[in-house]
Amino acid sequence: MRNVLESAFVIARRDFVATVYTRTFILFLLAPLIMFALAMGVGAVSAQADAEATRDSVAIVADSATVEAVQRSRTRLVAGTSEQAFPELTAVQPAENVLVQAQALLADTEANYSAVLSGTLERPVLTGPEKIEDGVGKRIQLIVDEARRDAALRDRGLSLELAPMGRVMTEQAAGNLRSIRHLVARTGQMVIFFVTLMLATLLLSNLVEEKSNKVIEVLAAAVPLDAVFLGKLMAMLAMSVVGLLLWGGIIAVASMLYVEVMPVWAELPPIAPAVGWPVFCVLAILYYATNYMLLGALFLGIGGQANSVREVQTLSMPITFLQMMVLLLAMTVVGNSEGMWVWLAYIFPLSSPLAMIALAAQSDLIWPHLLALAWQALWVVIIIRIGVSMFRRTVLKSPGSGSHFSFGRKKGTQPS
Repeated sequence: MRNVLESAFVIARRDFVATVYTRTFILFLLAPLIMFALAMGVGAVSAQADAEATRDSVAIVADSATVEAVQRSRTRLVAGTSEQAFPELTAVQPAENVLVQAQALLADTEANYSAVLSGTLERPVLTGPEKIEDGVGKRIQLIVDEARRDAALRDRGLSLELAPMGRVMTEQAAGNLRSIRHLVARTGQMVIFFVTLMLATLLLSNLVEEKSNKVIEVLAAAVPLDAVFLGKLMAMLAMSVVGLLLWGGIIAVASMLYVEVMPVWAELPPIAPAVGWPVFCVLAILYYATNYMLLGALFLGIGGQANSVREVQTLSMPITFLQMMVLLLAMTVVGNSEGMWVWLAYIFPLSSPLAMIALAAQSDLIWPHLLALAWQALWVVIIIRIGVSMFRRTVLKSPGSGSHFSFGRKKGTQPS
């Protein structure tokens, strides 16, 4: 076992140096930053465009008193909610035939009205397609009802002011605690998933070049094949850590320099995960490492069977679907504490890291994480061993050398 670990460290150092000390690694580090910046820019532009395009506008074809009452009602409702909660209202001077005018307004491609409100407060009429009934229709109904109540009070010389709301401040509430920890659990899963998706898939092509130039046979003759697989996993994990440190440092500096522009990046949520932020951050690092090693070992074993880069590219799509299915399984843990799918997410090795980081956000128990980390480490060994056995039999054309679960090569066994 010690010989395997020492050999794995040698392989890891070789692969790490050969990968990091290259110009392509710099491009590899810059690519996610460029993609992130582009995504932020596209998201900001598209969000603004979508907000303007999806905002409903309603024309009011009525007398001035009705228009004033409806506008005043909308202003009060917006003050208690938000500007986007209710459609924008535009007053239009009534024509002789209001029905024909409403049809013309709805057909106007420059004004882009979703509906037309006509009539009076006692007999309002909303003209528009059936699909607006659940959205614009119900909101216009609220505005008209509010306007009618206000008009009734004004007719009697009364006015109803907003009651002053007394406030008693508390540190937290159960509902708020649950919702924020739910968000922390989802965020932890997504961060680990997407970083692993971006980095671990590279292991699919890790052995293709060394198989083509016969380097893998030299390595297999010099050190146990288990050490070769483990060393490559360690090297790629170390490379990903270098990338994460760089990206995290850039985000931290950007947050400090532009704290007023990006306050969300500068502050943690006001409510900590159930295990606390220090323990949660440590567990996030450990579960990222185990998640990377588990998927990386699987990808290394699968990619070791490929004979060309084209075959690796063909494998990339089903591998991505596999990761999405694992994420969907792990997501069943968030907000749930029992059930078959929840326990399956905890026990299934590929989904276990994502499920357990969600548990850390929702439960303060520590011992399940110690058990889960040991379970995941065991499966890293098992997957590596199975991958080594398949590689030896299919690629090196060597007979099996012992059980899948004996970590390392039996003494006296030489690959052919």
